[in-house]
Amino acid sequence: MFVFRAVLWGTLFLLAALIVGPWLAMQFDASFPALSFGGARYAGILLAAIGIPLIIYCGAIIFMPGKTRPAPYDAGGAFTIAGPYRYIRNPFMLGVILILWAEAIFMSRIAMIAYAFILTWVIHFWVIFFEEPALAAAFGKEYAGYKAKVPRWFPKFKRYRGS
Repeated sequence: MFVFRAVLWGTLFLLAALIVGPWLAMQFDASFPALSFGGARYAGILLAAIGIPLIIYCGAIIFMPGKTRPAPYDAGGAFTIAGPYRYIRNPFMLGVILILWAEAIFMSRIAMIAYAFILTWVIHFWVIFFEEPALAAAFGKEYAGYKAKVPRWFPKFKRYRGS
């Protein structure tokens, strides 16, 4: 039952963050001057090409049955790190941020860039003030060792191997 709820809330978050939010932001677009990124706007496609597979892979790790759940709300009783979580603490949220900025750059609209900036900060503070304290409370020293060795947003290309 829990996995279904987690998938449901995760899906709703992604829909809100990556579809509904940008749509709402674009409702204010007429209030701002147009931007011209030229061919550089296609860099958004590269960001999406990184973010989409990252979200899918991390989603599979988090929501598939098993004992590898690096999520504060359902770690399955054990602190387990798998896949990209060995290199970066928040790969799922990084994937969301990459797709968000891909949309903003590709659309080349001030309203979208403002939305991307605001949501990036909201996600950042969510991680700092909710996820990390929840994991620290649940796993204590084990999570503290992981947190000390694995960066939050910018991956280290040295694999985490445990305490």
